[in-house]
Amino acid sequence: NRCSECQFTSARMKTARNVAFMYGRMEARMKLPQGIGTWPAFWMLGGDLIEGVPWPECGEIDIMEYRGDVSERMTSALHGPNTPKGSGLGTTFLSYAPLSADYHTYAIEWRKNSIDFIVDGEITGRYTSKDTGTRGWVFNQEFFLILNLAVGGTYAGEFIDPEMNLAEFKVDYIRYYSVNGVGKVIKG
Repeated sequence: NRCSECQFTSARMKTARNVAFMYGRMEARMKLPQGIGTWPAFWMLGGDLIEGVPWPECGEIDIMEYRGDVSERMTSALHGPNTPKGSGLGTTFLSYAPLSADYHTYAIEWRKNSIDFIVDGEITGRYTSKDTGTRGWVFNQEFFLILNLAVGGTYAGEFIDPEMNLAEFKVDYIRYYSVNGVGKVIKG
């Protein structure tokens, strides 16, 4: 939507209908923006969303989600029909320096019935189908990738620093690998 009164623009890139992934390692080396109201994210949605399966039933994998006003903390989470509402199944990564000060690598290693969240080579959280039990695990399907920088919103808060006139979300690379021969890229 176009907004004649909007002061900020958010940006998003997504692979839906072009490229999907199933299992393997997805990673990006990024330098996050700083500033009250910035909300960068590196995440994935279940491919069945395109076919009409609603959120959260389609599944969501938040590899990296960050608030620019809490510069030493980043979160990762899984959202599905049977994960805790709002927070999902998630983990927090805490840094001694602002995550906006340097590049960091954010990744998942995704296998059937299991996902590890990884920051700079260290596992920060591990979730398996046992964590949702009989309630269901919706992550054994194709997912598409999304990279975005939102300004404002429910996660970052409605307040945006009035002095901010630029926020840069720098991406050195995004890479995908199979792990021990498991994982595939699906062209749309």
